[in-house]
Amino acid sequence: MNGIALTFVEERKKLPKGTSKFLGNPDVWDGFEWPYYTENGESYDLTFLCQINCTEAAPFDKGGVLPKTGILYFFYDMDLMPQESSDPNAVRVLHYDGECSALFEMLRTDHEGNDMSFREMKIHFHADEVPQEKLCARLGGVVTGTEQPLLQVYGFETEKVSIKFPDGHALCFFVRGDYSDVYVRQI
Repeated sequence: MNGIALTFVEERKKLPKGTSKFLGNPDVWDGFEWPYYTENGESYDLTFLCQINCTEAAPFDKGGVLPKTGILYFFYDMDLMPQESSDPNAVRVLHYDGECSALFEMLRTDHEGNDMSFREMKIHFHADEVPQEKLCARLGGVVTGTEQPLLQVYGFETEKVSIKFPDGHALCFFVRGDYSDVYVRQI
């Protein structure tokens, strides 16, 4: 397989801001607005899936899929889990290319102020393949036509969280051009 194999590990300590992580709360910049989905006049927040620190990933990015610097943020509609969507409301990828020292953790809270996020997991990058049962996600991959797979997230389960896509599929983020033209498809 092409691309960068990713595994997720639950850490006991809070991760430093700007670190690559899956779930938890994103580390964002001043002026950041949480991506949301609007349907029939109602809006709700997209789920923060992960942030990829491109500097951490760069040594593994042999295909040059990712920017060399900055952080990529991935958001998805985990409530409806569309199997395919180019609707910019259902999926969002953002790229921040500023200083990590300017970032702060943005908490998603309910109306009583309780943290609504899943526990964060540190992302580990692998130059070599990892056993299928340990593989959680993959960055990049084989280009087909004009499609460039950016991130593929496979179903996985821990004691605290279970993410499974219908029919055993993986959620794949594709990019056409820049990060404002992103869509998802379960493959």
